[in-house]
Amino acid sequence: MTDTAPSSKEQAIAQILQIIEVNRLDATDLRHIITTARAIDTHDVPSRRAVLGQIVLRVFYYLGGTLVFAGLGIYVNTAWPDLTSFQRVLVTLGSGFVAYVLGIIFARNRDLEKAATPAHILAFILQPVGIGVLLKEYFNGNDTALGAMIVFGPLAVQQLLTFLALKRASLLLFTLLFTYGFVGAATVHYEFDRGVSALACGLFLYLMTVDMQRKQAYRDLTPVFFTLGSGLMLAGVSYHVGRTIYDPLVLSLSLGFLMHAVLTGSRMLYVMSLLYVGSYFFGGPGRFWFGFNSFYRHHYELTAMFAGSSLVLAGHWLSRASLISASPLWMFVGTAFALGGANSMLFDTSAAPLFAGVATLAIYAALMLRSRAMLGAAILGLLGFMVAYAQRHFANSLSWPLLLILFGFVVLLAGFAFARLSSRMRTA
Repeated sequence: MTDTAPSSKEQAIAQILQIIEVNRLDATDLRHIITTARAIDTHDVPSRRAVLGQIVLRVFYYLGGTLVFAGLGIYVNTAWPDLTSFQRVLVTLGSGFVAYVLGIIFARNRDLEKAATPAHILAFILQPVGIGVLLKEYFNGNDTALGAMIVFGPLAVQQLLTFLALKRASLLLFTLLFTYGFVGAATVHYEFDRGVSALACGLFLYLMTVDMQRKQAYRDLTPVFFTLGSGLMLAGVSYHVGRTIYDPLVLSLSLGFLMHAVLTGSRMLYVMSLLYVGSYFFGGPGRFWFGFNSFYRHHYELTAMFAGSSLVLAGHWLSRASLISASPLWMFVGTAFALGGANSMLFDTSAAPLFAGVATLAIYAALMLRSRAMLGAAILGLLGFMVAYAQRHFANSLSWPLLLILFGFVVLLAGFAFARLSSRMRTA
């Protein structure tokens, strides 16, 4: 999703007018073009059915893979006390490093390139967990910040070198996240001033994002880093001037972000700036301007579900708007709110397994809307539900995770059979 504001429809119209003028097309030619376009649209129904079939097929694959991964995770968690230190490190760090190597292999193979990003995401999750397990099993110490530095520092270097070799935007994202994890841990370990550290890190990230916005290859990452950079800068300023006579500086900085968003056409920064200004008056230091001493909100299940669904719909609509656009953050947060409300409503009831169906519908909706952020939130929600459900009802039972793995493979085979049958039906 881009972070710029030009209207593609207006550009297309301008190009069409230029073609008409250059080739001297008349009304008869234009009517012929419109007739041909309508004929193509009427013959496009089979292709739409094929697209729907591909979406259903991908639901089978994602659901089956999620079940297999959840089963493996529950199995490892159940058998964890019986594993040796080496086995624990091998299961976590070893699996993460294998996923990292597979991601590199996939990225260098055109036929497998689409599988590179999921492999790198899996490595992004498992490698820090594995290094944490390694430190806990073989090293004694109570300095959590130092341990975090040891975890995030080498991984930041690893992801940076891999990014320089493969030039993939996801690797740049992981590099920056690991780097800021290392910087945050160093701030705590060396007892730096947190306000100054947050302000310096935020300013560096913000200026770097301004440069990234000029490069088409990395423009999709700018919404995330504009949010991180501006948030860190505001946190640094609020740390020192919050609840003092200088707290309007927070509002000034928020308005500065808003002005920069208007000048540069950054849609995500525009949205975040408005949120900063609103939160200043209603939830931050500026709430005292209205005479409120506190500002509390109570979130119930239905509120979370409707609010999350509204965010998802707003994010989908704003992605097509020319004024502002929603980053994947909208879709991710909205899906998380909706699934969180549904899970809270069904939690510890006889209807709790219905949440798996709700999460599956969210996966299907994510594929329909072509939102990877929404897909990630739905898969994480389904994984979290399965792990929590297994811990409550199947504690210390190896049959449940093995059944999940088996059922996951059955779903994958069903998806394969669906693909074969649908191809035969199209050719028949």
